[in-house]
Amino acid sequence: MALNAKKVPMGGGNKGPQQEPIEAGTYPCRVVQVLDLGLQPQRPYQGEEKPPAHEIMITYEFVDEFCLDEEGNEQEDKPRWLSETMPLRNLDSDMAKSTKRYNALDPNDDLDGDFLGLVNTPCMVTVSNREGTGKFAGKVYTNITNVSTMRPKEAAKCPELVNPHKVFELEEPDVEVLGSLPQWLQDKIKANLEFAGSNLEAALSGEAPKKEEPEEEQEEEETW
Repeated sequence: MALNAKKVPMGGGNKGPQQEPIEAGTYPCRVVQVLDLGLQPQRPYQGEEKPPAHEIMITYEFVDEFCLDEEGNEQEDKPRWLSETMPLRNLDSDMAKSTKRYNALDPNDDLDGDFLGLVNTPCMVTVSNREGTGKFAGKVYTNITNVSTMRPKEAAKCPELVNPHKVFELEEPDVEVLGSLPQWLQDKIKANLEFAGSNLEAALSGEAPKKEEPEEEQEEEETW
């Protein structure tokens, strides 16, 4: 699997009234999307350039927080979503965010490091709010600060997803899933640094995806 660790806010299509930020706290959720964003440039850190990194996006569907309609009523068919993007690191990288998220969502490693298998997993998501600065002053942003394992007793009673879950991986790209994502996210995925000559480029052009040819075994020369 492309997202096996051993080897942005999205509204779920909601186009209704502007929603208030989610109040800071910890909420029951389920993983509704795991998306492979491919090799992406990284922002400089303390003035130093960082090498590109393979990124993933995980989206959480809140169990008991819903979008409001024009009258301020909760729409139970439109739960709130919140996403986070992070570099995908090897699970041996203990301090990496992707490792912390994987360990919280699959504490027993039942999926053997496969992020794509995490969809529909119940979990607890902690969020905080911060106010933007500069030209974004006055705008409040909701950030995911932690994801933790849901206790089995609570997980057994956790409501199911309202929206269909989605997974997308670049090794075996599903063009229909890609087309269902917001345009800015489609553009980011197609702008990944390994797009040229990739299976995604082939799929978008209608070509069959490339398969790796097995290496031919070569006989060793006998030396006498």
